[in-house]
Amino acid sequence: MIEAVFFLAGLLVGAIGAWIAGKKKAGQAIQNELESLTRGLRAGNLPDPERASQTVIPEVQEVRKVLSDGWAPRPGGEGDETRQALLRIAEFLRHRVESPLLAGLEGGGGDLRDQADAALGAVEDLEFFLEDPPSSREPEIRNLTQVAQEVTREFASQSSVLVKVQAPQEPIRIRVEPEPLKDAIFLILHNAAEFGGEQPLELNLGTEGGKAYLKVRDKGPGFSAEALLKAMNPFYSTSPGGLGLGLPHARRAVNGQGGEVFLRNGEGGGAEVEIQLPLGD
Repeated sequence: MIEAVFFLAGLLVGAIGAWIAGKKKAGQAIQNELESLTRGLRAGNLPDPERASQTVIPEVQEVRKVLSDGWAPRPGGEGDETRQALLRIAEFLRHRVESPLLAGLEGGGGDLRDQADAALGAVEDLEFFLEDPPSSREPEIRNLTQVAQEVTREFASQSSVLVKVQAPQEPIRIRVEPEPLKDAIFLILHNAAEFGGEQPLELNLGTEGGKAYLKVRDKGPGFSAEALLKAMNPFYSTSPGGLGLGLPHARRAVNGQGGEVFLRNGEGGGAEVEIQLPLGD
């Protein structure tokens, strides 16, 4: 299933890239075909490439074929999982790809390129989530506080949400591959900012029981009972335009470092996501 989505993303990058190059007519065709495709996905129907129109553009025709071949329901109760993935991808395409394309077509001129860039960025986000976390050859001894500060600076350059950091003065030594860990922390901050109502976030660091921890807490409504059970499942999200791949990607990155990710609701309200990592030598 994941492989099918990854190939879909690559095809859309190429198709939207052609539109950015100035092919407005091709952009209209892509938008129309995506609209038809997402209608079927929202209904839980896998596309049948053999029944597609003769005029369908090659990129979307190939997407239809990949979905049909790669997402066919299998025995053992996987039909519900497949349907959930289809619905989530349909919503993502509608909110993050189809809508910018349509807005660009209506606006024309510079707005056309801006909205095409937005659609392309959304598809690149999809590719990022589906890739394995990057890996260097050798882990490094790093100070978790410094790693977190690097991430919060990057986050501040892209978000207006304030992050309040609390950390001990002494270094928190961990042995990690920095880039996957940074990606995980950034994704957790992004998720907290979205569901925390744009209120300031708390990021607390420390050590306990031979492990380092990093906790991100927001001021939102917290996790529902269902979300506590399913938030780590790929394609689960309570956000209409979300893919539901942020936290699963973060967990994969942290697990690859020998760490764990925990979800809970804070005693005073809000959601809390905790990363635990082994202390370095």
